[in-house]
Parts: sequence; structure tokens; C-alpha cells
Amino acid sequence: MQTMEDRAADRGFDRFEELVDQRFQNIETAIRELRADQKASTKELRAELQSSHQQLRTELQRSHQQLRTELQASTQELRTEMQASHRELRASIESMQRNMLFGFFSLAGLMLTYAGFQLS
Repeated sequence: MQTMEDRAADRGFDRFEELVDQRFQNIETAIRELRADQKASTKELRAELQSSHQQLRTELQRSHQQLRTELQASTQELRTEMQASHRELRASIESMQRNMLFGFFSLAGLMLTYAGFQLS
């Protein structure tokens, strides 16, 4: 037969087991709550990241389009300037050719005059 001390020790041990079980239940509940909070936070962060990604993509597309428009305008402006410069250069070369021909014929006329030929 069990003595009174054995029964008291058994009851104390049983009580200790119940307390440990309760503590573990509390810990498990807290872990479940933490996991739920973590999942919610993760979903929220993903949503924010996707939103930020979409905004960045939109801004990038807008910037790309602006750069493209500016580049096309600059290219057209440069092309116009080059065409104007080309026309000016062509006019200068044609003027120089006329002056050279005039000079050549003038020089030829002088040489012929000094040589004794007269053009009448």
C-alpha cells in the first residue's frame, strides 16, 4: 500500500504535469498566432512590393517614352542643321568655282594680251 507521502507526491507530480501541459498549450497557441501574424505581414509586404514594382515599371515606361521623344526631336533638329550646313557649303563651293573660273579666264586673257594677241 501506498503511504500518504507517496500519494501526495503522486498528486504533486500530476499537478506538475498539468501545469507543464498548460504551458506547452500556451506556447503552441502563441506560436500559431506568431505564424499567422508572419503570414499576414508577408502577404502585406508582397502586395506592397508588387505595387511598387508596377509603379516603377510605369515610371520607367514613361521616362523611356520621354527620352525617345526627346531623342527623335534632337535627331530631327540635328538633321535640319546638317542639311542647312550642307546647302551653305555647296553654295560656297559653287561660288568658289565661279571665282576660280573667272580668275582663270582673266589670267588667260592677260597672258594672251602680253603675248600679243588681242581678243576683239
